[in-house]
Amino acid sequence: MNIIKPIAISLLFIPFLAFAQSPQVTLPSAGLTPESSFYFLDRLGENLRQFFTFNPEAKAKLQIEFAGERIAEIKIMVEEKGVNAKGLAIAQSLLQANVAYAAEIVSEEKTSGKDVSALAKTLNDEFDARDKLLEQTFKDAKAQLKAQRKEIKTNLLAEARRVGDTAQIAILEAQLKDIDGQIDALGQKKDQLENSLQNEQNKIEDEMSKDDQKKEEIEQKEEQEAVEAEEATEADEPEEVDEPKEIDEPKETSEQSEAGEKDNKKDTTQNSNSSNQGDQNTTKTEDNE
Repeated sequence: MNIIKPIAISLLFIPFLAFAQSPQVTLPSAGLTPESSFYFLDRLGENLRQFFTFNPEAKAKLQIEFAGERIAEIKIMVEEKGVNAKGLAIAQSLLQANVAYAAEIVSEEKTSGKDVSALAKTLNDEFDARDKLLEQTFKDAKAQLKAQRKEIKTNLLAEARRVGDTAQIAILEAQLKDIDGQIDALGQKKDQLENSLQNEQNKIEDEMSKDDQKKEEIEQKEEQEAVEAEEATEADEPEEVDEPKEIDEPKETSEQSEAGEKDNKKDTTQNSNSSNQGDQNTTKTEDNE
């Protein structure tokens, strides 16, 4: 308690300093992640900041700042432990809650009769910048997994097959199967998280001015087209092809082929002998005459 008390007091002044500066595009330090036993201290600090932030606009911006910290936590966990990290679901749930609370504050301010179009635009822009970093996190993780798969397939597995190491082949094929599963799970988590966040962000975008909404629609369309073009490029890339295995000719076919060759040789020999016999008879007949 002696340690937490001075920390709590110092946290009271952080909101006023944070929002006096321009919004940061880079992610904040992740600090503790949900996998840590001391993660509750991180949450305690955030709750204190939220409790002592009285201005609704500042409180809404604080939620977007917290959303950035959740994204930083997701980035660390995905990079270090992959898509199966235990604390990933917690960070994702808290991230969605942060954006939902920001949207709720905007709605409450509008209900009270205030013009919230400028606030909605600010929140949307700040979250968009952080959301792009979230997308990049999943993209980088997928690229890393694909690089691992390519290394195993084109080098390690090919070498194991060349030397005929069946035990190593089995291990590498199991690793490939696991990587493919991680890539699929990564894509599913990315889609689920983006859909849930988009639903909450739409509530904020609906409160922007008509002109800002039109600009946002154009930006989203351009981003979607860029994503589709990138996916099309990835689809056109040739997949790594396994080294072809030597196929043993069936024994029966081989024996039939050998038997056929012997029959051909026998027929040729017989035809040759018949021809020679005919020539001898012809010669004998001529001698008699």
